[in-house]
Amino acid sequence: MTTRFRLSMPTALLGVALVLASCTCKIKEEQLSQIRQIRTQDKETAADISKVESDKARASGELASRQAEVRTCNDRLSFIQQKKSQWPNIWGDWDPNAPEVEPAPAPAPSGKPKK
Repeated sequence: MTTRFRLSMPTALLGVALVLASCTCKIKEEQLSQIRQIRTQDKETAADISKVESDKARASGELASRQAEVRTCNDRLSFIQQKKSQWPNIWGDWDPNAPEVEPAPAPAPSGKPKK
């Protein structure tokens, strides 16, 4: 009985090994098509994300430009409101009765050309 057990044990192990080796995982055509579809969707999503990010950067730049314009307008508005509050003496250092001073003439250009 022991010799028979010794012979049947390797045979049983060999049979189990063959069964396990034949059970390999194989991808079916349907699964392969699903993987391809998911990869295509992934590429499209990545392209959409990059487009949205570029649109966001462009919009941020435009927003910064508009905010700069608003700051300039607000500065001008505050200047005008300040001068309006001082009406009629808007230019405090200007005397309407003072003689008008002509600006000094600009110096004459020299005859030598600059290099």
